[in-house]
Amino acid sequence: MKTSSTENERILPLFKRIGKCLYRKGGAIYARVRVNGKQTWRSTGTNIPVDARRWLEKWRREQWMQKHGIETMGITLHHPRVTVGELMDNYVGNGMRTRTGRLKSPATVKTEQACLKPLRMHFGCKQAAAVSLADCDAYRDWRTNGGFERRLVGTPSVDLELTILGNVFGLAVRRTLVKSNPLKGRGRYSIEENIRHCREVAPTPEGLQQIEHWLRARNDDDMADVLCFLAYSGLRIGEALPLEWKAVDLGQKILQVKREKRGIMPFVPIVFEMEALLRGMQKRATSHLLFPSPLNPKVHRAGSTIRIRLGTICRTLGLGHVTPHGLRSYFVTQARQSGLSDAEIAMLIGDKTGPSIIARIYGDVRPDHLFKQAQRIRLTVQSGQNGEGSSVKSSNFG
Repeated sequence: MKTSSTENERILPLFKRIGKCLYRKGGAIYARVRVNGKQTWRSTGTNIPVDARRWLEKWRREQWMQKHGIETMGITLHHPRVTVGELMDNYVGNGMRTRTGRLKSPATVKTEQACLKPLRMHFGCKQAAAVSLADCDAYRDWRTNGGFERRLVGTPSVDLELTILGNVFGLAVRRTLVKSNPLKGRGRYSIEENIRHCREVAPTPEGLQQIEHWLRARNDDDMADVLCFLAYSGLRIGEALPLEWKAVDLGQKILQVKREKRGIMPFVPIVFEMEALLRGMQKRATSHLLFPSPLNPKVHRAGSTIRIRLGTICRTLGLGHVTPHGLRSYFVTQARQSGLSDAEIAMLIGDKTGPSIIARIYGDVRPDHLFKQAQRIRLTVQSGQNGEGSSVKSSNFG
């Protein structure tokens, strides 16, 4: 697009044309170029016309290469010098966002920061351009053999950490810090059949009752209250511990909760056992929190201490391993055996995935209930009162 005569009249007193798209102003030569469809000025950084023409040719060549997806020489030479540690710094500086630019929850950010520590130790000084899928296998062997702080981890943890490393490379590709993501298309090391789901660490009704009686016999009502509350509500431990008494409405029999993982249904119905538990807790309450810390009643109990204590209790009583998330599965199993549908249970526990996750992850049917239900099956046709067979005929026999 040519400039108008009015624009030329305004430009000419300031710039003196010395060649095609080249103008002199003061002691420097400027190029008249087009950027994003608009004409503008770019300094060539020289006062020599020959050097200015070379600069303009180089600028046009780089613009053409970027337009057609070809990396310039400067970017290509920069790739081998970038380390994985620098890419991690870039990822953290960006806020560790999702691929769509959405901010992650504080809990997710905390988890990723912890995962970046072993990744930085193993990959930090490595050139990003030299990383390959073979390095993933080496990292797996290093982690599963206690390579970081002498802690042994399983393949699910390794998969999570390498997924985060893939996100680091993904952001670097979008920002042209590296040419490609070497972890793209990486398979998973963990096998679905070997993953322990929460239903496998859930107690039986008898086991939960045994744990509660053992704690209350030792006047440890606070710990017993926490475990029973988790089992009777189906809440995650991170959803239950911060609750305050103002969230409890015994009149309408509901609890107001703030869900984790962008969960739905901000209410929990107070069932009969839960109501009896809450009324007993109210009589012993010493804080505005349902589960205050024994060291500081202004803050809630730490989830880590509950997990450790629960594991110790199970070993003492000779029970199978139980976790706080297993108590969530306990609620789901009890609801299933009470006749609720998976869709209804998913709403009650606030899981936005829906009924599929109940059947695949949480749901379970205990053998005693299963055998009782099996007695309802009828495999033969009942005979009529006159001794003759049923008049209903199968289509297979005409």
